[in-house]
Amino acid sequence: IVDIQRKLYAVLRKFGHALIPRQNTNAAKRMGSMDMNQLKPVTLSKFSTDNPPDSVEWCPTQSTLFVCGTYLYDGADKSRKGSIFCLNLNESTNSINTLQHLNTNGILDMQWLQHDSTYLSTICSNGQFVLYSLTSDQNEPLKQVLCEDVTADQTLGLTHNWYRPRDINQLTSSRYLVVGDQSGSLTLAELNTNGLEYIQQWQAHDYECWTCAFDYTNSNIVFSGADDCLFKIWDIREQAKETHLSREHKMGVCSIAVSPFDEHQFLTGSFDEYLRQWDKRMLDKSLKETKLNAGVWKIKYHPQNAQNILCACMANGFHIVDNTNLTVKCSYTEHTSLAYGCDWKHRDPLNELASMNMDDHDITNNLQDNDNTVATCSFYDKSVHVWKTQTIH
Repeated sequence: IVDIQRKLYAVLRKFGHALIPRQNTNAAKRMGSMDMNQLKPVTLSKFSTDNPPDSVEWCPTQSTLFVCGTYLYDGADKSRKGSIFCLNLNESTNSINTLQHLNTNGILDMQWLQHDSTYLSTICSNGQFVLYSLTSDQNEPLKQVLCEDVTADQTLGLTHNWYRPRDINQLTSSRYLVVGDQSGSLTLAELNTNGLEYIQQWQAHDYECWTCAFDYTNSNIVFSGADDCLFKIWDIREQAKETHLSREHKMGVCSIAVSPFDEHQFLTGSFDEYLRQWDKRMLDKSLKETKLNAGVWKIKYHPQNAQNILCACMANGFHIVDNTNLTVKCSYTEHTSLAYGCDWKHRDPLNELASMNMDDHDITNNLQDNDNTVATCSFYDKSVHVWKTQTIH
């Protein structure tokens, strides 16, 4: 096992954690700029939901399990209903099986949280934060453990983010949460042994706060973006204080992703159709930008490979972008409706490789094959796809 681990870490240094983007300031200005090592998407399976889906999240601790959240507005009675599908990918047959289906209020956002156990958190249309524990029960793997109002007057909750320190030694028994809502407010809360405790709430934007995120190197710093076209940075010690404001985005800011690899880097997506890369030390202007020809609704860093960025681009499908130069490496256009939710499949390579007898070349190929599986969802056609990428030789 020790020899296998040494081989694995050598491969990860080559293909994974060591791939910190170089500071190349030449932006790819058009969608047609493609990476030389282009990837081909291959659909593995498709699944239909009851309501329009807007969020998919792979479980970080069980590599074949993922969840999908849905949202449906009924104009007749002005209700917002939703559901959660807990799904399993059968890797032998490439089929998607439903483990559990929960009827809920409309789901706007979901995230996994690894704390003392594995949890799924959701933000709902009635302004509630709902927390589920992942259990070993194959029939009902998700068990609700907490439900709290997190917005004022049941304002529509839109987004949330957990503080995930890059240094595992900074993990504590409490976990911090920031929530953005339809009114433009941000709410800061703490999850501890007493439940969810509120710290502060403030009016961060004049219009919908579509996205928010912690700086993973500093729990006192929060990023936010909204329909007012503004990107802001906040110092949340005592009363929240705005420390930076950017007007670079020409339309609403709808996604922020903080790099788990580079302590200085983060990405933003906007309805102005641009993906932008930023350095926290030089905030006057983004380092690079590339146009993806639709609103960049969701951004996901690859969990092991700093070079691969997954983007959900509303009316223009899903794209994998090279983080080094912001060129498009792969485009997935099999969905027929708005591209909203996306996530990379997580792997536990140490456990998988412990029972394998592989040389370096086999380990490399195995990691590359397994680490490029993606789940995506599109809204009006109520469709979830699982697909992977293959290198075009």
